[in-house]
Amino acid sequence: MEYRLTDEQREWRERARAFALEEVAPRAAELDAKVDPAEAFSWEIVEAADARGLRLAPLPAEYGGGGTDFLTNAVMLEEIAAADMGVAVVLAQTWKFAQLLMELGTADQRERWLPRLAENPRGLMAASFTEPGYGSDNVLTYAGVDGGMQSTATKVEGGWVLRGEKHYISNSNRADIILALMRTDPTVPVKDGCSAFIVPADHPHVRFGVVHDKMGERLANNSEIFYEDAFVPAEDLLGAENAILSDVARLLRGSNAYAGICTIGVARTALTRAIKRAKVRVQGGRPIIGHSVIAAELGDLWARLEAARTYVYRAAWAADHADAFDPKMAAAPKLVASETAFEVTRHALEIFGGSGVMREVGMEKLLRDATIFLHSDGTNTIMRRKIAADFAARTDEQLDRMWDW
Repeated sequence: MEYRLTDEQREWRERARAFALEEVAPRAAELDAKVDPAEAFSWEIVEAADARGLRLAPLPAEYGGGGTDFLTNAVMLEEIAAADMGVAVVLAQTWKFAQLLMELGTADQRERWLPRLAENPRGLMAASFTEPGYGSDNVLTYAGVDGGMQSTATKVEGGWVLRGEKHYISNSNRADIILALMRTDPTVPVKDGCSAFIVPADHPHVRFGVVHDKMGERLANNSEIFYEDAFVPAEDLLGAENAILSDVARLLRGSNAYAGICTIGVARTALTRAIKRAKVRVQGGRPIIGHSVIAAELGDLWARLEAARTYVYRAAWAADHADAFDPKMAAAPKLVASETAFEVTRHALEIFGGSGVMREVGMEKLLRDATIFLHSDGTNTIMRRKIAADFAARTDEQLDRMWDW
């Protein structure tokens, strides 16, 4: 079993690390401190990612990318999130929805939409899913027809008319292309009656509302989207009608690993800073790393973080090898990583004593960022229920073999 990155993966890691250190880290604290959440976003950082070949890295070369796989993408996101999680999320959202468009799109859709994305150095993507009253019901195995999204796409001559409100949508107010997920069959549960449509962000009947004022991950914008009788031609239905949720589960197997590794990157920075602090902060006549209670805590934090990090990488690798992918890996990486990263970051802040809560030190920003993925991309309670739903669907014989990989 090989646990080393390939030469190509190491090259992508170095490219992402250079971008993070040279373009992101010097600006992150200042942008994070902006009172207006819209001002925390930076087009300059997006353009720098484009110039370094990172903006569309997973796409094929003919569409401006490098053809990177899920594991390579996770390696890059960890480096970027170590400088700022918001920037990593901006890219991760674009990567996964560009991948979805590449995989599900017809030849005509790829030729019309992907060049548009590639040719725009500010080209980002978003997918509108969550609604003010409907979040978890979209992803639970809910059998009723009254739960889940209520935004609709109604079939008309030549296409569809989209109506409804979405919120908390990453990249929404910054995207060039949006994948709009809509209820297309309200007579069945949402998992069986939802479709996706490719929508240009400058559509005259698409309006953006409030930019949400988040506690962390502030360099990524999230906003409301209003679809106000927005006509979409029939040729811009993405994938099969009523099948988008099963397609997303199948094609974006690495999405949960993307979320998990972003929060690992934050905790990595927090713990590294705490170790450096412990080596120079003198109390009781010696650096605090020399006190057994601090030394033991740092050792425990490293072990917990490295275990979670290793699991997320395994899940990303499995996403590239469908035969090795366990459906529970569509939930477990973020669950494991986000909770571990939050606790590691919280305890790392404590190593700084009273100074840890001072903004100028920078640790409180990391704790705010580490909080986000306890909720974002589906709450961890829902992740646990998805794992349990997989148990319930298996035979006793399958359960006996679920430890094999």
